[in-house]
Amino acid sequence: MKVFVLGIGNTLKGDDGAGIYVIERINRRLAELKNKHPNKNRDITAIDCSTVPENYTSSIRKHRPDRVILVDAADMDLSPGAYRIIPAEKIGTLNVTTHNMPLSFFITYISDFCQNIILIGIQPEKIALGTTLSPVVQEGCHKLVELIIKQRLNEIKFVEDD
Repeated sequence: MKVFVLGIGNTLKGDDGAGIYVIERINRRLAELKNKHPNKNRDITAIDCSTVPENYTSSIRKHRPDRVILVDAADMDLSPGAYRIIPAEKIGTLNVTTHNMPLSFFITYISDFCQNIILIGIQPEKIALGTTLSPVVQEGCHKLVELIIKQRLNEIKFVEDD
């Protein structure tokens, strides 16, 4: 299964950079796994989209992945560092962080090239200019990275499950 993971966020605003941190960790873990098991194919492409995921639509169109996973900070009224799958119908009701284009529009656009699109939100603790990623959000990101790499997304709750 060809999977694209798109990390969205602004690393200059503390926990808003959670999606980018996930991408960095996925790429690090994939490099480690490739060194340990060079013949095992993990068809995961992790992309740092910053605040402009729409800049990567041509890559999605070209490669037509089986699944696109979007990872972004989102205020879901959960404990900081908690992560949930956000269903499409809930995207507009939650405060998903800084973007040039609404994620709902982006998802609608790329659905022509990929039918399996999942948005995973990570609850921030603090989003403020000049702050760093909080330890509790880092911890949640580490857990999420392992679930993505091991393709165990079924273990992630949906936001309405709480």
